[in-house]
Amino acid sequence: MQLVVFAMMLILPALQSGGFSFGIGIHDDCMDIIERGGEISCWLVGSGDIQDYDPKSCRLMCTEGVGPKLPNGVCSGDGVNCTSIVREGLRNWEQKMLTILHKILEKMVDKNYPKK
Repeated sequence: MQLVVFAMMLILPALQSGGFSFGIGIHDDCMDIIERGGEISCWLVGSGDIQDYDPKSCRLMCTEGVGPKLPNGVCSGDGVNCTSIVREGLRNWEQKMLTILHKILEKMVDKNYPKK
């Protein structure tokens, strides 16, 4: 467990800053972003892993049940209309999920490994 927390503390800042993209512009599909952000979102609310999303309710479907709603403007009733505006909104949402996870991990490390 401690090794996992330590590894996440090392990896998250690189992910947040885009350090793994090596300067190459990445054109993410909206479903890729929903999958990544949804995985974190399901974990954060204690609903397990992401399974899918319901386009009608615009909610994530997690292994432990229904999860959080996707950001406003993402779903258009019959699915995700992956425009550049929707993609940017999803990226911002994913970044917010990463930031929340990063803060939680920092607190766990600070609590378990106090500075001397």
